[in-house]
Amino acid sequence: MFNFIRNHQMNIMLSFCAVCATMTVMLFLTKFLSKKRKWILISQEIIATLLLFFDRLAYIYAGNVSSTGYVMVRLSNFMVFFLTSAIVLSFNLYIVDLMKNEARLNSLPRRLLVTGMLAAVGMLISIISAFTGLYYYFDSQNVYHRGSGFLLCYVVPVICPLIQYTSIVQFRKSFSKFIYTALTLYIFLPIITGIIQIFAYGISIVNMTMVLVSVCLYFFTYLDVNAAVEKSHNIEIEAFKEEQKNMKKLFREAASAFAKVQGSSDRMAQVARELAQKAGKSEEECDKVYYAAFLYPAGAEALACIKEFPYLSETAACVGKAYSEDLPEFSRIITVAKDYDTMINDPSNPPFFVRDYFIREAGRKYDPFYSTQVVHLLDDGTNKGIFEKSLKEIESEIVCHNYREKVTTGIEVSQYITEISFEAEPVENEKPFSQPSIIVFDSYDRQIKDTPESINANKYLEYGEVWFDAHFISTGARNMEMRNVKKTAEADKNKGLYKIIGLRFQDHLLLKMQGPEETFEIIIALPSASKAAYIGITGENVHIKNISIVQTDELSKESDIPRIAEKLSFIERIESDIPNVQIVNPLALFTKGLEVKDNMKLFFHTQSLPDANLIWHCPYIILYYSEDGKVYGKNYREYAMIKLDGETNESNQFAQNTFVMKKTEGFRSWEEWEEQNKAGYECHIEFSKTGNEITFQTQNKGIYMRNTTKLLDGNKVVYVSLSGDQVALTDIRIR
Repeated sequence: MFNFIRNHQMNIMLSFCAVCATMTVMLFLTKFLSKKRKWILISQEIIATLLLFFDRLAYIYAGNVSSTGYVMVRLSNFMVFFLTSAIVLSFNLYIVDLMKNEARLNSLPRRLLVTGMLAAVGMLISIISAFTGLYYYFDSQNVYHRGSGFLLCYVVPVICPLIQYTSIVQFRKSFSKFIYTALTLYIFLPIITGIIQIFAYGISIVNMTMVLVSVCLYFFTYLDVNAAVEKSHNIEIEAFKEEQKNMKKLFREAASAFAKVQGSSDRMAQVARELAQKAGKSEEECDKVYYAAFLYPAGAEALACIKEFPYLSETAACVGKAYSEDLPEFSRIITVAKDYDTMINDPSNPPFFVRDYFIREAGRKYDPFYSTQVVHLLDDGTNKGIFEKSLKEIESEIVCHNYREKVTTGIEVSQYITEISFEAEPVENEKPFSQPSIIVFDSYDRQIKDTPESINANKYLEYGEVWFDAHFISTGARNMEMRNVKKTAEADKNKGLYKIIGLRFQDHLLLKMQGPEETFEIIIALPSASKAAYIGITGENVHIKNISIVQTDELSKESDIPRIAEKLSFIERIESDIPNVQIVNPLALFTKGLEVKDNMKLFFHTQSLPDANLIWHCPYIILYYSEDGKVYGKNYREYAMIKLDGETNESNQFAQNTFVMKKTEGFRSWEEWEEQNKAGYECHIEFSKTGNEITFQTQNKGIYMRNTTKLLDGNKVVYVSLSGDQVALTDIRIR
């Protein structure tokens, strides 16, 4: 084969040059390609033609010692090396055009920019090599020889196409099979022949191959366009015309409808679309839900004029109606989305209030499935940051003319030590008494409340008020005690500067306070460990400014705060197989993990704590694995978490959960269910285990639950642990 090519390569080269020249002419006459792609292909064919032409001349003039031979052998060899990099550059331009127009990329892969630059550098080095002999040199007989850096000339034609291929593979689904085949041939055939040519000295199979693949690129491009035109031209044209007609009609009718509308909510429509996506609706159905929600404010009567899409008016007519399976599904989705959007964007509604509301109203006011999905939106924080919206920022400055005229937003006191400082000065031309103070309180929105309605809505509770002259008033605290009252040291005196260091452990707070005259500590015993504690800065006849809050990484310990009230315990009951636990915050404590066995039964007594006021203040059941058998232990994997109010987490990469929750005849209302939880009751859970599936079921106060967990990670050992929120779990038994 090599001998045949070697003996006839002059004729083969001439034939390939003729073929390339013919392709170039055909491309000039071609109309089915975009202008840019057409000229890229033309440039490739021209470069390929010149590459083979000059390669042929290099062989013809090799050894010719005439002045013409001297010039031509150098010119032809230079052009071969120069055009080899040029054809890589033109191919890079072709790929870039495909990425923009076929893959629809706004931002190109950086590696394509790199290959384009390398190809340009390769062209530059070929110029340098012509004067330095890097790639090749000529002896006294005008014969070509490989130079010391000859192998460098293969970097661009070998490495660059491989880099280009990574981009092609990444977006291969955007290309037809014809184009993908052509690109693959274009890259790998020259590389293969290039490797062969390193050892097969004296023949130009690489350049012949590059010409051949350039012709193939045109050929496959033609096949691709021809197949696409034959298959879809008539269908697409008709569909496009019909779609255009419908869209024009829709926009005309929508404009008419919107003329009657005060406003509309794109935000609510986005929520509706997301709920539809969670239900597995097709893209077309999700679009319909979006537009139905977007146009819903126009009302059914106005939307009735959009006759092309009757579902719009039918949906709008049923939005807001109490849940029924007979209602259109789009209406049920939009009812949930509308109320969710309204509630979550009302600053007076904390997100957990919204969550609690949708759980309570599932199956009564809202479709249970979509009500559950909106709860997942809240839990996951996926709804475009709505759930994660920050509460009101702490003010940096306030002015109080009258007592408690202004109070800052509450600054939380937690187990992490918090440092607060501010400056205060009397308001000019006011009463002689002037002093800042702090109010310690709990409120869902971290704001001071003074009306019965707002106090009840935000569960506001004021623990007490403390002045910087070492006086205090106790209101809702179980106990308050002041200690270590001292005159401020001269070295620490700074007129107008006030400091507070706050720390907490369980149900006790310690506030270290420093004013211009006194320093002291005050200990506050909260009504329970589940209560939050906030500091609001206020005063009388005072200008407070430069308020600074720093939460440190240092955690307070039990020994840091002297106890001034007995520890509240609701687990002083009988203790059985597992120690009792009292859980004051979500998932704050867990029982010992138990390995799940087939036909295992778990019994325990549960009682919601006195402060519990949300539906999910109840026990949680957690199925998991860890190497030490502990929740959140080494190599922890959570398979399922079910709350006894009928909530469950969704499937994950470790397990697939199939969950069923039903309200039985024994269920009357959530209010009664909560009262029964506070009174306490015995809970009974049954487990079965078969292969990689674990099923448990339980029925408590009118709520039946059954969950089947299919393990996906191959683990055979699974543990169960009890936890919860605002609940005491006692007398835990295993059978």
